[in-house]
Amino acid sequence: MQALPHPQAIRVIFFDAGFTLLRPAPSMIQICQSVCAKMGVDIELARLENRLPAAEDYFFRSIQEEPRTWAAEQTIATFWNGYYRELLRPFFSPEHTDDLQLCVASIIAEFAQPRSWATYDDVIPVLAQLKSWGRYTLGIISDWGLSLNTIIHELGLSAYFDVVVVSAALGYAKPDPALYELALRRADTIGDYAIHIGDSYIHDALGARLAGITPIVIDRRHVLHATDIDCPLIHDLRDVLTLLEIPEPVSYERRE
Repeated sequence: MQALPHPQAIRVIFFDAGFTLLRPAPSMIQICQSVCAKMGVDIELARLENRLPAAEDYFFRSIQEEPRTWAAEQTIATFWNGYYRELLRPFFSPEHTDDLQLCVASIIAEFAQPRSWATYDDVIPVLAQLKSWGRYTLGIISDWGLSLNTIIHELGLSAYFDVVVVSAALGYAKPDPALYELALRRADTIGDYAIHIGDSYIHDALGARLAGITPIVIDRRHVLHATDIDCPLIHDLRDVLTLLEIPEPVSYERRE
């Protein structure tokens, strides 16, 4: 992997949050199963996993119909309510819709808790290396609800970030360049001196590019090829160090 053109010019590094820095822990499906079990509804994990395509179809249809979903706490709550209802609907009879809604509300509340999230193994070593380099402002730009700041703090990430821009708090959602431009102002820089790392080409890469920021896509599941997109593609956050010509932390072992 080659370094970015003029890596020495980069002064600000922005990261997406979900599936870039953070992942559900132990997993989204396992959390849903656990919450339902606490409510007295036992669902086999395999049956929940079989519902994922229907829930993901709801996800993409809803985002296409309302691109500003992530711009307000209420629309985010409405979206997740529909998503988890779609996921769980077959496991509740029509006369038990109140129980379905109670489980859905409990799942949404659980995902607002820091205990439901964890950082990927590469996150802390890379952030620590970037911070120790002493030349970068680090920031987060995320489509998320107001709970993100608490999650970041409780997971020990606050010490690494100088700027945190959360869509629900500001009324903009990716890929609206206004969200990225606001982050640039808070970081006191312009797009020429910034990069943004995120897992979505459409929302992260295109939004960053519209604001003049160099985009980088992280594909942790290894489903993309470098020829699929027109910006740098990485599979491990440590690759950002290579792009910036920074030595990798010696204590970090890459997991392929």
